[in-house]
This record gives sequence, C-alpha cells and structure tokens, in this order.
Amino acid sequence: MSDSSNGSKPLVTVIAMCYNHARFVQECLDSIGRQSYSNIQLIITDDCSQDGSQEIIESWIYKTGRNCQFLKHDMNAGICRTANEALSLARGKYISGVATDDIWQPNKLQSQVDLIERLPDKVGVIYSDAFQMREDGKLLDEKFLESHSRWAFELKPSGNIYTALWKGNFIPGMATLVRRECFERVGVYDETLFFEDWDMWLRISRLYDFYYSEDISARYRIVSNSMAHGSIDKMLTASIQICRKHIEQGWITEEAWPFVADKLYYFSEQSYYRKLPVKMEALSLALKYDRKLRTKILASFVRLGIPYYYFSKARHLIKSRSFG
Repeated sequence: MSDSSNGSKPLVTVIAMCYNHARFVQECLDSIGRQSYSNIQLIITDDCSQDGSQEIIESWIYKTGRNCQFLKHDMNAGICRTANEALSLARGKYISGVATDDIWQPNKLQSQVDLIERLPDKVGVIYSDAFQMREDGKLLDEKFLESHSRWAFELKPSGNIYTALWKGNFIPGMATLVRRECFERVGVYDETLFFEDWDMWLRISRLYDFYYSEDISARYRIVSNSMAHGSIDKMLTASIQICRKHIEQGWITEEAWPFVADKLYYFSEQSYYRKLPVKMEALSLALKYDRKLRTKILASFVRLGIPYYYFSKARHLIKSRSFG
C-alpha cells in the first residue's frame, strides 16, 4: 500500500477502527488488503480492546508486511476522539472508514473513487447499500437500507439530503467515501457525543451533496454486543444533544423543521419510557418546537410523575388524528 501518488489515482486514507473485535478484525483487515484499489494510506486504531484485538492486529501487520499506522490506546477514548486522532494523520484526497467487525467488497474503493472522480466537487460523500450478515458471517435477506429505513431503501436519496437525514440516519458508514475537504470545512467529530456519524452527516450535508452508488460495497455485521445494541440510553442522550446543537447553531432549514419536531417528540417519549435524566431537557425542546397536541399530553404525564405505562394506555385511547 502506497502513501504517495500512484499515477493518476488519488490517495485514499482508510481508517479501520477496532474495539473488542478479536473475532472479526482479521477478516476486516484482509478485506482491506484485497482491495483492487492500491493507492491507500491505512490507519488502524484500537480503542483499548480487552479481548486480544491489539495482538491480532499486530500479528496481521507483521505477517502481511502492510505499510500502515497503528494507533493503540491504553485507555478508552471513545469513538469520536479516536476517529479525530486518525483524521489528524490522514493525507488522502478521500477518506473511507470501517469498523473492524464489518467487511468490504473487493472493488469497494475502486468503484467509489472512479465514481466520485467523475462527479462535481459539490458531491462530498459517496454511499451505497450494504449486505447484512450475522455474527457468523452468514448473509441475511435484508440489506442495510431496507432494514434501517424503508423509505430510504425505496428512494435512495442523492443530492441535498439534509432534510432526509432528519428523518433518520440511513447512511451505512462502512459503505462511504468522503472528500477530506469536507472535514476541513465542517470540522472534526464532536467529542462530547457518544456516537459519531449522524451529527457529521448532518453537518456535511449542509454544504455538500451526497450521491448514492448502486454498487453494494460492504457487509455490515449485526453483533449482539455492539455499541448500538448495548448502549441505547447513551445513544438516545447523544441524539438529544445533536438536536439541541443544531438548533442553537441555527442550522435547521424551514423544510427540515417538521422532521426535527418529530425527532424531538420521539426522543422525549423514549427518554420518558426509559426513565432517563435527560427526559426533561428533551421535553423542554419538544414543547418549544413541536406544536402538536401529542407533546402537550406527554408533558402533562411527565410533570405529574405518572408512569409511562399509563401514558401509553392513554395514547392508544386517543385517536391518532386528534393526538397529533
């Protein structure tokens, strides 16, 4: 793998991020090593894994002789800080990241680089769908977009997708290619957040177009103990942080406001259901920006300290039309 120019092929910085992926990390790194695109700067990170991942990565580097940078932590720093550390070393025109429990298709980089090189500079991100697989690697029938967002699966949003992203984060991070200049313009990952991608996609989409590629570029592994499955409360709290941040920065467009309001209500209800300390913060935002009756009813139940069970019962008794 070369860190310098390779003829007319632009350099791509590949960031492979590991955290307790000992069962999967070699397969992921092998998929990077098999890429048909050769002009790659490879950066591997490990955020203080406790399962022997670091030793497996070091063994892979030694056995393959790959030219790469390995950033290993003695203390857990979190995904955003780790990603920023890797970004600070990136030299490529494009950047592509992958969690090391996922796998790339052999032509992932070649296909996406060829595509973005033909597109206007306004396109900041290429993304595709991804196959989904079980922990043992067996492919599932549903692909990523269909599983995570039915409407995105049907529409395959391209162009200005800022409003679409407020409906939900449907971008498979492992299936993206990003112009490095996007990070130079919008800034690095927000290290106050528990997870990195939704906030970054929203920020980039304010300035750049996204483009959907039909070539499925990755395989996403559904792991029972992954961050998404094991830390719902932290993800919910971070989602509320993201809403507040974008509102306070004045970034919400008129077209996006109805979807932001829906998110505020949803996060408020979920915080109430899960008894999170952040429920009052979420509710105050929802009351300010969501004018529907549903939010006023929710606020009444929360302020009276009524258990969520009774709110749920009441919600089903009220016709959806009048409830908002």
